[in-house]
Amino acid sequence: MEPQATARRPALAIVRGITRIGGHVAREAVVRPRAVEATDVPVIGREVTADWLTAVLCAGHPGAAVQTFASETASTGTSTRWKLNVTYNEAGRVAGLPENLFAKTTADFKQRLTLDLAGILAGEPGFFKHLRPELDIEAPRGFHSAVDERSGRSISLLEDIVSTKGASFCTPATPIGRAQTEDLLRTMATWHARYWDDQDLERHRWLKPPRAHFANLDRLIGMSKRSQVGARRAATVLPDILPAQHDRLYRALERSLEIASTGPQTFLHGDSHIGNTYITAAGRMGFTDWQVVLRGSWAYDFAYVVSSGLAVADRRAWERDLLTGYLERLAACGAPAPDFDTAWLAYRQQALYPYFIWLSTIGHSAIQPKYQPDEISLGIIERTAMTVLDLEAAQAVEEAR
Repeated sequence: MEPQATARRPALAIVRGITRIGGHVAREAVVRPRAVEATDVPVIGREVTADWLTAVLCAGHPGAAVQTFASETASTGTSTRWKLNVTYNEAGRVAGLPENLFAKTTADFKQRLTLDLAGILAGEPGFFKHLRPELDIEAPRGFHSAVDERSGRSISLLEDIVSTKGASFCTPATPIGRAQTEDLLRTMATWHARYWDDQDLERHRWLKPPRAHFANLDRLIGMSKRSQVGARRAATVLPDILPAQHDRLYRALERSLEIASTGPQTFLHGDSHIGNTYITAAGRMGFTDWQVVLRGSWAYDFAYVVSSGLAVADRRAWERDLLTGYLERLAACGAPAPDFDTAWLAYRQQALYPYFIWLSTIGHSAIQPKYQPDEISLGIIERTAMTVLDLEAAQAVEEAR
């Protein structure tokens, strides 16, 4: 294929996505759909009906039905989030059906286009429908998930962990202790072990390896340029030496994601930064926001949560012991854990993605949504930058070979 034709492919895909999804959004503004059947995919509260809720929440419970419900918008960002409180008839109450729910949907055009072009539209619905039921971990339970890939409409009805567990969500400003980090890593090792080298993961098209995810992101946002813009915006927290080595480190990033996409594969959270974790009232740590699920090397997830979640001094003091504990849990759960030296190298090699993805986040263009508040981005960039420096990113992943 000629180079010009290859270069036109990303632009053509974007135009096609805009046309397809934009057409659906325009039609919905006129038709104003209502969800009645279980196959419908509502994306805002006013589209929900008691009939639809009965169909998706009461299946398998004869006689159970939703009587009333109320929805309230919680927040919007890369998805639209709203709370849903449901009451049931006596049969539903006896069955113990969920009353406090949290909905994540793709309600607007930008959300649908972004997730569609990034190749992650079906990620969270797929996780809650196919994988979450197999896992005994601290994470929200899912009660219904669906996606319509043509229109970009998607919904996940989840446990409202604020109501059910008194959960509070973490940021870089949240003090995270060693015992809490160990709790997070035990949970991570549990799901990594469950799906370690599991060939069934390949059946799920929405579980891509890190290199494919990176290619989608690069096509969508132009990561190299956006991360350079991000470095200028984050200059107050960045060591000068890192922006000066952008080209070298970016080549190393590409190499590291190739490595993360080979060898033993497992199920990955894919976006395991500290902002996607929570603390329950009982003190347990858990993971939320499963939109960017992948399949690849365990080290991709491990490096992300350790580098983003800990104050620099704590990460330096604890990281070797944390890795040892993770490997022990992995082995205890039945996976063939690598030896420490092999695992330490893998951890160092995967330190680059958290750094670059957060530079790209704060370096968003004018036509992209602002994915995160600046204070969150700056907090994580500062930590991940120091991780890259401290670990030398496995000597820039062996100088990108």
